[in-house]
Parts: sequence; structure tokens; C-alpha cells
Amino acid sequence: MNRQQSSMVLIGFLKLTNACVQFELTQEVSVSDSAQVLTTYSGTHEAQLYSTCAPACLRDIRCNGFDICKDQQLCRTIRGWTPVTPGNVSAGMCQRFQRTCQSGEYLERSNGTGVSYDYCDFENDPEPSCFLSESPADDFDWTRHMGATGSIATGPTSAARGLYYKYIETSATMLGEKAILESVRTFQDKTYCLTMYYHMYGDTTNTLTVRTQKGNNAAIDRWQRAGDHGNAWYRLSGLSLALDPNTKIFIEATTGSSVTGDIAIDYIKLWPLACP
Repeated sequence: MNRQQSSMVLIGFLKLTNACVQFELTQEVSVSDSAQVLTTYSGTHEAQLYSTCAPACLRDIRCNGFDICKDQQLCRTIRGWTPVTPGNVSAGMCQRFQRTCQSGEYLERSNGTGVSYDYCDFENDPEPSCFLSESPADDFDWTRHMGATGSIATGPTSAARGLYYKYIETSATMLGEKAILESVRTFQDKTYCLTMYYHMYGDTTNTLTVRTQKGNNAAIDRWQRAGDHGNAWYRLSGLSLALDPNTKIFIEATTGSSVTGDIAIDYIKLWPLACP
């Protein structure tokens, strides 16, 4: 690499770095999720933990974020942009702060590039970053919503993240009807990692399914949950999907036998790499 090329790389790195948020709260992770941890520090309160881990992360070129685990009185620097591994929620939760750049990118500090991913947080309508759209092959559409759903003893009272989420309203449907989101972008021939939040609360909650279909071949179920899981948001921490230009992703919710079958989803992310 000659001097001019080196200067161009440096300028590109500086532009990207200047466009990035220093550290932003991006998600909650389990204390037991330690696959990406670089260094762990102790402290007596949240402010001390933040003031310890933030500068420590900036000093380490490998670091892209850090976790604050205030109940355990520790913080830990992390690589930060790879998908989160499944963790034991009962072990405790940490707040993850990461360096984010333009929409849908985390900063990879080791080479100054942005690692991009697709996401659907339903905060905007339309949502350019979302790789999913309503399927023409379903029985009814998902509903974009803020706050509690219209029926009692079913559905969430708020989004998992932000203000908006999508859910199926089951008060005017028949048993077994389907609402489907399908992918609308062309994928590379590689393995991707899907993460999302889901909420399944109500006595007559039916099924939530993630499946893939290649061309006209039969669709394959990759993940499914069924029944009442209580009034809480859960996180699908990582589902590896082998995709290619001819394969689509479908997220399908099926109605139960009465109004107490609302199913909700929020903050769906698709990473261009396999899950850990």
C-alpha cells in the first residue's frame, strides 16, 4: 500500500469514526453471556463501572462495547458487534453499550469498517431498514401498534424496545388463520443469524414459527413456539439460517380459538454471519 492509499484509508476511517456514537445502550444481555468478553472489572456503583469500562474500551482496539452488570457490581469490555449467544436470564442481566455508526451498523475498530445488519424495529412506517414485508399469501396482516393491545389477558402492554411492535389481533379471526411476514431482499449464499423478541400471552395462544423456503421447494420450519408463555417478552438469542439468492424467510403467527391469542414480535435483526 502506497502513501496515498494509506492516507485514503485513514481519512475513510476518521469519517466513519466521527459518524459513530461513542457508546449507546443497545440491549440487555445475560450475565452468563461471556463469549465476547475481553476484560472484567469490579466496582461499587453504576457510575463507577461506566467510568471504568468506557475508557478501558477506548484504549483496547479490539473493544467495540461493554456490559454494565450493576447487580453483580462488575463491568466487562467486549468485542460487541457479533450476535449475542443464548444466556441464562435467571443468572441476571447486564446493559450492553456499543459503538453504533450509521443506521444498522456497528463499528469494527480493528479495521475501521462498519459491520452492517438488517433490522425491523417497527418504529417507522415505512421502514427502509426492515427486510420483511406483509406476505400476499397470508389470511390477514400483522398490526403495527403502540401500548397495550385491545383485549384483556393477552398481548403485551408495551414494546420490547422503543414504542412500536407488531402483533396479531385475534378478536376477529377464525382458528388457524395465519399472518405472515416474508423477506423482500436478496440474500448472499451464506449463513445468517436471526435474533428477535417475541411475546406469547393468553389462554388460546397458538403458534409462532420461523421458516425458510428455497424457490418452489417445500418450506422448512426452523424454529417454533406454541401456547401461553406468560405476560413477558422473550428473546430468540440466535437462529442460524443457511440462505441464498433463491431462499426466503417467513415469520408466521397462527390464531387460536378465541380473543386471548395475541402474539407479538419486536426488534428483529439479521446478521450476515453465523450465530456463535
